[in-house]
Amino acid sequence: MFYDFYLNRKAGRLAKFQASRLVPALAKPALKGLPKNPKVLEIGVGRGDFAQYLKSINIDYTGIEANKILCDRLSEQGFNAICAQVPPFPSELKKENFDLVIMCHIFEHFMDFKEALKVLGEIFSLLKPGGRLLLFHPDYLDWGADYFDGDYSHSLILTRNRVDNLVSDSGFKIIHRDSFRSFFRGIKPFSWLLSKFLNCAFGKPKIAFKLNLLTICEKNK
Repeated sequence: MFYDFYLNRKAGRLAKFQASRLVPALAKPALKGLPKNPKVLEIGVGRGDFAQYLKSINIDYTGIEANKILCDRLSEQGFNAICAQVPPFPSELKKENFDLVIMCHIFEHFMDFKEALKVLGEIFSLLKPGGRLLLFHPDYLDWGADYFDGDYSHSLILTRNRVDNLVSDSGFKIIHRDSFRSFFRGIKPFSWLLSKFLNCAFGKPKIAFKLNLLTICEKNK
């Protein structure tokens, strides 16, 4: 089954703490200004960090997950979860039905720029006019070899410039950018030094402190 190895990666206290700080920092700028009670679609639910946060603020949530075990776990918790690997997108998803689509550490898993453009085109059709797309992904220029070593399904090389061009060619307008090392932001020199210290302390790269890029874009009306 796809991504079964991920099931053996138990989320420790540090990982849970990081998620509790990072997820709101990513979601809040994307939700700001959207209509009341927005409909949100997440592609790749993983352990359900976004699902749990969005539930806590009463957001109408739908998730897509390729791994059946992870998907079933989310369904058992009462979430609307669909087991599928995109593309293509599940046929039950209605066009122009969502206010926000989230892809957190998913974009880099697509095969090449052609597949990435296809996925962005389908997302465009699922969003309402003025709807938004949240992309959060590793920066290849910072990760280097760890970009591929950290996950065997990392295929699409992503940098700030490449993502800007991909979303622009897919009909989106960028409205917000940011970057993070774990949940640290704004104090970039400090977080860079912290990541280097941890690499030395643990004797191997800590990918949690590698640079990740946030892009929030809006569907052109």
